[in-house]
Amino acid sequence: MKNYALVLAAGKGTRMKSDIPKVAFPILRKPMIEYIVENIEKSSVEEIYLVLGYKREVVEGIVKDRAKYVYQEEQLGTGHAAMMAAPVLSKLDGNTFIMPGDMPLIWYKSIDRMFAVHEDNGNDFTIVTAHYEDPEGYGRIVRNEQGVIQRIVEEKDANDFEKEIKEVNTGIYIVNNKKFFSLLKNLNNNNAKGEYYITDMVELMKKDYKIGSYMIKNNSLAMGVNDLYAISKAEKYLREYINKDHMLNGVSMINPETITIGHNVIIEPGVTINPNTTITGDTVIKAGAIVGPNTEIHNSRIDSHVVVRHSLVYDSIVREGTTVGPFAHLRDHADIGTHNRIGNFVEVKKSSTGHNTKASHLAYIGDSVVGESVNFGCGSVTVNYDGKLKHKTEIGDNVFIGCNTNLIAPIKIGDNVFIAAGSTVTKDIPDNGFAIARSRQVTKEDYSKYLISPKPKKEE
Repeated sequence: MKNYALVLAAGKGTRMKSDIPKVAFPILRKPMIEYIVENIEKSSVEEIYLVLGYKREVVEGIVKDRAKYVYQEEQLGTGHAAMMAAPVLSKLDGNTFIMPGDMPLIWYKSIDRMFAVHEDNGNDFTIVTAHYEDPEGYGRIVRNEQGVIQRIVEEKDANDFEKEIKEVNTGIYIVNNKKFFSLLKNLNNNNAKGEYYITDMVELMKKDYKIGSYMIKNNSLAMGVNDLYAISKAEKYLREYINKDHMLNGVSMINPETITIGHNVIIEPGVTINPNTTITGDTVIKAGAIVGPNTEIHNSRIDSHVVVRHSLVYDSIVREGTTVGPFAHLRDHADIGTHNRIGNFVEVKKSSTGHNTKASHLAYIGDSVVGESVNFGCGSVTVNYDGKLKHKTEIGDNVFIGCNTNLIAPIKIGDNVFIAAGSTVTKDIPDNGFAIARSRQVTKEDYSKYLISPKPKKEE
């Protein structure tokens, strides 16, 4: 029999105070629903179904063809959401893992353990529970003297005795498809909210079918994220789990509580990460690199023995032996060559550089192809924008660009070129050329007295 998953992801999430669907809200720069789908994909589940409603096109744009979709136009409770999938899942032999779409910390190994308990015990309906010393707000698991689950009672409906129960319903279930989904039509909405709840299936199934439970040991795995404060808690848990795995794998972290690593980031052993560093997206960091402090890297590759300090690197590559920063900014597919120096207050955008090229301070390199052993003097700028369009700058090998030089694109600079400081270059320069493009200095002796007046003395 096959295993399926049904993720209930139709809600708006009004407590988020945002127009973004709750399940699309980012955690460590990644939509919540992606964490769930990735872990389900790693588990023994073979097909994923998402129940969507509010702004469903946003969620579909994130998940794409990794799941199949059913739609809940009007949100009338968890039972109603499951009803939307019943016409499909009731016809499929196997078991379905059902969960809310706001539990980004769910772990694939836990999912597989839940399936194993469900199947080993011959359950038709397995309820995943947790133990809370302070269970306020959760539905309580009510068992008989033999320990068999009799019902799930919501806190607002619980009596004083039931409120003392510490075992709670997480909202996660594993069900036998044909038995569970065929009975959903018998649910009613005779409650204060007029909604249909999966929890009421206990009453419908306990007589003729076997109901069991699985208690999770780590409550954070079933943590629901319903507001921005819960987002911060989820990020804290994720940060701890992710950083621990990297450190056990040989990554050195200084003050790891200040370091944020995204879920998909790959870091090789031998990397050192300094405080106040954030690394997210599909980033890869190779052995021997030193990153931080106060650095942010997203969707980038940092090669071996690269040093990046106090800098921003987005959607870029930094190749072996290069140093970046402090206060550098690489973006829009910058490709920095080996043994480069990208220094203080240098920005590189949509450009590539060759081996041993240096821009040590206060430079802008945009829409450019730069060769080997090029030196950008302080204040050098590739002037790529004419007010309407961006233009390309090409620079050959062994080029010296003097301080405060403007290269007005489109322009091509050959190999072995020397450009004098203070030049504004508007024409191509051939190989082995020397260019100076600045006004001749005029000095008038004993003339400053006409331009600079002495400051008046302050009265004592």
